[in-house]
Amino acid sequence: MDAKPRELSPLIRVRVDQVAAAFGLLVGITMVYVPYEFGARVFQPIYPSIRLLGVAFLVGSAMMIAAMLYSDWPAWFGWLGRALFLAPLAIYWWTASVIFRGLTGGILYPLMSACLIMESLPRWRERPLMPGFLTAVALSFGVLLLLGPSQTSPTLSAGLKQVTLPVALLFLGSGGLLAVGRLRRQPTLDRLAIGVLCALFAILAVILGAASSWTGMELYMVLSLACLLLVFLRRQPQPSGVRWRLFRGMAFASVLPIIAVGALASVLAQKAIERELRGKAQQAVLAEAAWLEQSASMARALVSLQVQDPSLQDWARSREKAALYKRFELLERSSGQFDEVWMLDGRGDVVLSSPKTGPVQGNFSHRDYFQGAKASNQVYLSEPFLNAAGIPAVVFSSQVPAGGQDPSVFVGGVSLLRLGHQATLTSRSYHVEIFDKRDGRLLRETEHGEVLTRAPILSFVKEGALSTDEGILETFDASGQRLLIAHAQVPDTPWTVVVVSRLRQAFAPVTRLSAIVVAVALLAGAIALLLSRWVGQDVAQRLEALRDGFAALKTLSLGQPVPARGDDEVAQLTAGFNEMAARIEQTQKELREAITLRDQFLSMASHELRTPLTPLKATVELLLRQSDENQVLPLERQRSTLERLRRQVDRLTRLVSDMLDMARIQGGRLAMRRASMDLTALAREVADRIQHSSRERSAPIQLELPEGPLLGVWDEQRLDQLLTNLIENAARYSPPDAPIQVCIGSTADRALIEVKDQGIGVPAESLPSLFTPFYRARNAAQHYAGGLGLGLAICREIVERHGGTIQASSAGPGQGTRFSVSLPIDSQDTP
Repeated sequence: MDAKPRELSPLIRVRVDQVAAAFGLLVGITMVYVPYEFGARVFQPIYPSIRLLGVAFLVGSAMMIAAMLYSDWPAWFGWLGRALFLAPLAIYWWTASVIFRGLTGGILYPLMSACLIMESLPRWRERPLMPGFLTAVALSFGVLLLLGPSQTSPTLSAGLKQVTLPVALLFLGSGGLLAVGRLRRQPTLDRLAIGVLCALFAILAVILGAASSWTGMELYMVLSLACLLLVFLRRQPQPSGVRWRLFRGMAFASVLPIIAVGALASVLAQKAIERELRGKAQQAVLAEAAWLEQSASMARALVSLQVQDPSLQDWARSREKAALYKRFELLERSSGQFDEVWMLDGRGDVVLSSPKTGPVQGNFSHRDYFQGAKASNQVYLSEPFLNAAGIPAVVFSSQVPAGGQDPSVFVGGVSLLRLGHQATLTSRSYHVEIFDKRDGRLLRETEHGEVLTRAPILSFVKEGALSTDEGILETFDASGQRLLIAHAQVPDTPWTVVVVSRLRQAFAPVTRLSAIVVAVALLAGAIALLLSRWVGQDVAQRLEALRDGFAALKTLSLGQPVPARGDDEVAQLTAGFNEMAARIEQTQKELREAITLRDQFLSMASHELRTPLTPLKATVELLLRQSDENQVLPLERQRSTLERLRRQVDRLTRLVSDMLDMARIQGGRLAMRRASMDLTALAREVADRIQHSSRERSAPIQLELPEGPLLGVWDEQRLDQLLTNLIENAARYSPPDAPIQVCIGSTADRALIEVKDQGIGVPAESLPSLFTPFYRARNAAQHYAGGLGLGLAICREIVERHGGTIQASSAGPGQGTRFSVSLPIDSQDTP
């Protein structure tokens, strides 16, 4: 009893290059369509070239897929695709896995690259490397999670924190089970191990996707889907046939152009949005800076006007608090520039506090606004601070001339709370920060309303990058989001204005468009698959019918023509095939008939040649024996013996002549030597010769001849052969006592010959083929009378070469036969 064949392992059905191509296609689409999503710290070194890397991934993966689908393309095409895939993969691996010590990628990407290169080598091309790849990945991940879980990527380490040990054991177990299954060739163990790996890779993909780590998510998603296919794919698809060719052609014609055009449109849209964002951000920051400059200038001018007012100077020297109070109250209520106004003496003590905030006492000489005003004759703008009333503010301060006395200091305060509540000139989609570059503390921040804290922008942008009068730059925030930053200095102040735009939010429409494009590409691929099956089914059925027709030709008979549907090229091909098949069948029929005729001819020729040779040999042996015995035969007997020898030699001569003539006819070498001759005399001579040579015939050959000669230009030897063949044929198939009639006549320009007999006749179905070489009518074959069946064929050739016609007619078997010949009087050679 035969052993049951071992089931093939599912691992031979998927190759590493297929997994790599799918991963490269997804990563390329992500990098080209949404490059601003690669803002994590590990991607920041390669972010300026992220689109270029994405294009390399896309083109390389597309070329790899094309090389897989079109295996007859040049080998360098596939190698170029692998090179374009491996180059960005190496850069990505070095940045994300080596520099930032992500050991999971550090293990997986080199293994994928090695298998990808090995699968392209002739030695390894037919060997499945997917088992070794999955086994190495599973065992490496298991050991890494057991011994150093913190050495994985931070995202995986945090996501697997609670289940590190079980996941590590599952990786080790599945890797070991896969190795055992491969060694023992047990597909059940292979499927079990692959199913576990499918679940583990899916978990890793979910963890990385939740953390917006797109490349890692795509990698493990592809590996999980590959394992899923390995588990459930029972039979490997055979990429052949018309349906497959139509599918790959329509897939390339629909999916790849959509992805390519979508990528180009996405890049152009991103560039356009970036230009618009830069322009708007720069306009916004300049508008904010201009407004602040105007406000500061007006406040500075108001302070300068007050300290130069003689009345205020007198009130300050004489400490006229009532007058000062009224002035300060007026400034706070009506100027629109200051929220509080107060004055300090030359030592920093309060002369008069703000009417709005109430009485405040104390010495404030330690404040920078006091020191700055005392150190300069100009209006001084202070650093932001929390005033005595607990209100964040900045102040403008200046000395009040005192005529030789220690000058007082006039102070006008601006509340940062009021500044924060004022409407910004920029769009709400922008985040605005205003800070003092001397200490980096906020004057205004639009997102959270913070003041006096260190400006958030300075936590991820160096202060030197914002020191220019104005500019624009890009950077990442702490969460890895890409930021567009426009900055400007407020003239004559230590203030810096920053307008921030988050690119992810700005590019949200492009992201939605990209998702739509990818969805359309996938939908186009699905539609292409359905259309290829529908169109391919029609074409394939018609081509399969042609294939079956070709197979039927092997049996030498098509049976019935292939149905031709429609009027397209396939229908034309089918019609041409049917016509070719009909010609082939006709040719085969003629060939079979020719073979049959050849066999009949060989049989008849051997028999006909043996018939005269046998009596010749017997007669010669008799003569030799009599000669050896010195017997002297009577003269009459000698004559009879020699006569028999002559007849057999004549018979052999006619047979050989007929075969030579037929060879000349078939080779087109039958020569005609025309000359003027008398047909009447020739007919009489031939009839007499046949009458005397056929002594067994009792009935005479009846001649009906013209009274005078019938002259014409003919080949006398060939007409002799024509008459001889016709009369001998009549004599051969007629009883000895049945008469044979030979009639010679003429018209104005033609000679007429008729040979009639009362012999066995010819069946009606045999008349059309009667002049075919080697052909015998059915009743002629039953009534054997010798000959090769060449006489009538030679007669037809002789007549036609003279430009005449020959016909045979018969009323049927036993009713005799008539042969009618018509020859032009002055014949010309007709080829």
